[in-house]
Amino acid sequence: MSNLSIYQEKILSLAAKNKKIVALEDFNRSFEMRNPMCGDEVKVRIKLVKTKIIDISAVVRGCALCEASAGLVVDLFKNKNVPDERFLKEFLSWLENTEKDFSDHMPIEMEIFEPIREIKNRHKCITMPFEATCKSVDLKENQEINQGIRNVSQTK
Repeated sequence: MSNLSIYQEKILSLAAKNKKIVALEDFNRSFEMRNPMCGDEVKVRIKLVKTKIIDISAVVRGCALCEASAGLVVDLFKNKNVPDERFLKEFLSWLENTEKDFSDHMPIEMEIFEPIREIKNRHKCITMPFEATCKSVDLKENQEINQGIRNVSQTK
């Protein structure tokens, strides 16, 4: 069995698990993103207390990669502190630059997307759930409720 097929199994398993996620009803942060190029939509809802994500849902209408990424978002951030501001920058940099080594600032589970690094037109499918999560908990805003909707463009 090749590394690619192992990754595909993990991605499909995460995607299937996340399809069962129900949107949070009790939340105080949210962010929605849409990719008009491929049609993916992600709706992240978070119950945030101070700097801790008590609960999170990431509901997707889109491809298996976006669904798997949303599943990983839920797994990584539920009952955890808000991600460090370096997190998203490191992830995007690693994804875009195939020569770059995996960063110590990222959870090892994110290596699941290694085979997708070379498929640039699928990067937004993977990054949208993470971007929506980070935007919904942007503490620089100092808002009680941070909600928004944003359309994004597909990368190269």
